[in-house]
Amino acid sequence: MIVDTLDNINFYFGMSRELDAALTVLKHYNLSLLDPGDYYDFPIAGCNTTLKILEPEIVTDENAIPWEYHENQIDVQCVLTGGTELIGYAPRSKLSGWKYDESRDTAYTTAQCNYLPIRLDENDFAIFFPQDAHRKIRSSGSEGYRKLVLKVPISGFKLPKNL
Repeated sequence: MIVDTLDNINFYFGMSRELDAALTVLKHYNLSLLDPGDYYDFPIAGCNTTLKILEPEIVTDENAIPWEYHENQIDVQCVLTGGTELIGYAPRSKLSGWKYDESRDTAYTTAQCNYLPIRLDENDFAIFFPQDAHRKIRSSGSEGYRKLVLKVPISGFKLPKNL
């Protein structure tokens, strides 16, 4: 897992072509101008990235949203405007009862565990790898609260095989 501000984004280039494409989007595009929705292969065709611009619902109950992780994708999340998110992080091995939905490449569980809370304010980002369980704990925002989620394939990464 990586958590940082967009001011430091240059440190994370070079891990894979696909992640470089996603980071380029964060660095060079004013994404707050995009309408909510899914944008496929944005900005580089062939990288198989999906950009999602969300207007998330405000969450106040930390147990309202299940834990999740992805086998074949990396989640890049960034609060663009008008809000703050508190995201829980835990190694996925600390949770049990996972149910994997292959069509969405997402595993879910409602199991409980101790977790590290991560606060994302505007222009903060987090990158969650396949070993990283995460869930929204709390969010607050005003009208125009927008969040970006980039789904980046792990195919270009050299990840350990025992995940």
